[in-house]
Order: sequence, then structure tokens, then C-alpha cells
Amino acid sequence: MRIQLDLFRSGDGRLEGTVRAPGGGGGPFTGVLDLLRVLEAIDLPALDDDPAAARDRGNDDG
Repeated sequence: MRIQLDLFRSGDGRLEGTVRAPGGGGGPFTGVLDLLRVLEAIDLPALDDDPAAARDRGNDDG
């Protein structure tokens, strides 16, 4: 799965931006905790459908 982040700092130094994930997941955020909430809401089972992601995680067969 590829997640794209558009980041910038607001005038008061707060981290803001937008998260984009395959299938329309993600959204805007303001602050680090909000970013974590957006990332947590992304549907991660899609990772299992991506052979490259499985290869990157390694093989647990022994």
C-alpha cells in the first residue's frame, strides 16, 4: 500500500496537510494527533492484496 502525505507548517508552527491512500482513504489533518487518527482510519486489509507489500514484510514460513 502506498500512502501519500502532503505536509506543511501553518503560521503558528502546527503540522497540517492531507493524507491520500488507495481507494479514497485518508483526508485532511491539523496536528500530529489528528494525523495519527487519519492514518488509523485507513483500511489496512488492502495490504493483504498487494504482493509487493507481502514481499516487503518478509516470509514467516520459517
